[in-house]
Amino acid sequence: MEKWKGRAKYHERTKKLVKTITPGDIAVLSHEDIDAAAADSLIRAGAGAVLNMKVSMSGSIPQDGVQRLLDSNIAVFDIQTKRVGPCIHEREIEIIENRLFLPYSGRFLEMAVLTRYTEKRLADLQKQAEAKREQLLESFIKNSLTHARQELTSFLEQWHQWETGSSLSGRDVCIVIRGADYMKDLEYAKKHILPTDLCPIAVDGAADGMREIGLCPDYIIGDMDSVSPESLHCGARLFVHQGPCGKAPGFSQINHCNLDAETIQFIGLSEDAAAAFALKEGASRIYMVGGHRDMEEYFCKGRKGMGSSLLMRMLAGSRFIDLKGVHHAQKRYDKWWKKKEKFRSRYPFHLKEKTALRRLEGGRSKT
Repeated sequence: MEKWKGRAKYHERTKKLVKTITPGDIAVLSHEDIDAAAADSLIRAGAGAVLNMKVSMSGSIPQDGVQRLLDSNIAVFDIQTKRVGPCIHEREIEIIENRLFLPYSGRFLEMAVLTRYTEKRLADLQKQAEAKREQLLESFIKNSLTHARQELTSFLEQWHQWETGSSLSGRDVCIVIRGADYMKDLEYAKKHILPTDLCPIAVDGAADGMREIGLCPDYIIGDMDSVSPESLHCGARLFVHQGPCGKAPGFSQINHCNLDAETIQFIGLSEDAAAAFALKEGASRIYMVGGHRDMEEYFCKGRKGMGSSLLMRMLAGSRFIDLKGVHHAQKRYDKWWKKKEKFRSRYPFHLKEKTALRRLEGGRSKT
């Protein structure tokens, strides 16, 4: 009989929940179709198990968030009973098989019935989602092109109204977004690819990840809904991204921290606004880490197309360098390095040295 015990931590927004989790806590969230970025953040936080008040994987869209959690030995359950999260927040709970219990006065109060995600159930849902891929792709492409056409006029108007600056003139820029595997990509890129004198720009909560590896952002751009107060106080210049209607809910976070910030009103995602800012300030090249690029990621963000992002990539042209997934090159590098070390162990001398030794010994040299 499998059991999980720990302190429950609940928040309706996963971005904010992960900031409260300590290793071993049981994460209680309300997240339809857990995406890869959310799963990665739960794994890094050290969640002991995940309880979801919504459907963790519906099978309606392809996604691998739940699979990532299971691969990290984190059990995932859907809660069948509504409004349980606030009731168990910050309390010790116990999961026994498919039941959720709350220890109270020496007794166990049953709080909810759970549905666990097994490898078999997950495989069935993934198969179901894959069967819809072609239909979803067609819809996604049509929506992207339709919205790009509809947003083009506003996009160009906002672009031309934006005053040109020179704060990044001639400099390379790295824009970091809290997307799937962004920390792995960032660590590899920082070590092997990125110039040392570039300007780091964080989009929202990516600032926290950047600071973890010693890369303090010069600018933080976004709606400020997932960035920590510590990162807001790191000395970066702050820009709150306003939507097309001029709404800027992120200012409540800025005011709460007693900080000043400027605003950017630009159509699309905050990463699009960050790219537009870099271009307007004269950046030579824009390295993008963790950005959204495929159908699955946009669907998991609740967007049915990528119209504005498509326009921005067209505008940036060759100045835009996407480093999404670059950490996979590390595997090939490690494999190459192992072969090199094995060769060195078998042949301790360099080839030129071996040739010279053969000549001294009177033998024939081989290359």
